[in-house]
Amino acid sequence: MEVLELSPEELKDVISLGKVIGEGFFGTVFTYRDRLIKLDSNLYFQLRANAKKFSNHVVREIHPDFSNPSQIEELVRRQPNITLTKLPLGIVTIKDTNISPGIIIPYHRDHDKLETLARDDYKKVLIILRKLLDAVKELADNQISQEDLIQYGDRFHPKKRSYNVLYQGDTPQIIDLSGRYIKAGKEFQDALAMYNGLGNIILDYFTFNGIETEHKRNDISSFEEAEEMIDELDVKVKRR
Repeated sequence: MEVLELSPEELKDVISLGKVIGEGFFGTVFTYRDRLIKLDSNLYFQLRANAKKFSNHVVREIHPDFSNPSQIEELVRRQPNITLTKLPLGIVTIKDTNISPGIIIPYHRDHDKLETLARDDYKKVLIILRKLLDAVKELADNQISQEDLIQYGDRFHPKKRSYNVLYQGDTPQIIDLSGRYIKAGKEFQDALAMYNGLGNIILDYFTFNGIETEHKRNDISSFEEAEEMIDELDVKVKRR
C-alpha cells in the first residue's frame, strides 16, 4: 500500500498545485502527479482558503477521520486478482500524527461519466452494460461490494441521478471504491446491494427509451438476474 506522508504545509502545497476533478458531500478529488487524491472536503477547502502559516492549525482543528487505512490495505491486497476494476492505491497521512485525511486513487484519464453516454446509442450501451456486469461479478467473486453504484436526486432535483461508473470507448470503470459503501474482506457479506444498484442502472435504459419491462426498482439481486435483464433489453431494442 502506498503511503504519502506530508506535513500540513506540504499538504497545502499539494492542494495548491492540484486540479479539482470531482467533488462530493464528503470528499474532494484533485490531481497529484499521475495519481488522484481524495481528501476530506472540509479540510481541502479550509487549507485552500487559509494562508500556509495556518496549515498546522487547520489540520489539528479539523482532525479529519476520512480514510480507513485497514480497508484500503485490504483492497490493495485484492487488486492482483482483479483485472476489470482499479482499486485505491494507498492513503495520505499527516507527519507525526495519527491523522489520515485522504486516499490515493487511480487517475482515469480521458474517461466520461456513464450518465453522459447517448441513451439511444444502443450498441454501445449494451456492450458497456455487459462489461459492467462482468466487472461487478469479478468484484463479488473477490469479496468486494460497491454498494453505491447509483445515486438518485433529491426533492429539488428528483430526476437527477448519477452513477459511480466511468467509461472510455465501450469499456466501463467502476469508481469510488472506498468508504462506508464499500464492503471488503471480513466486512463483505454478499453482493446483493451491488447487483441491486446495477439492476437499477439497467432499468434506467429501459425507462430512458420508453421500453416496457416487468422488472421494478430494487428487485435485481444476482448475476443471473442482471444478465437476464440485459438480454431482455437487447431483444426489445432490436424490435424497435
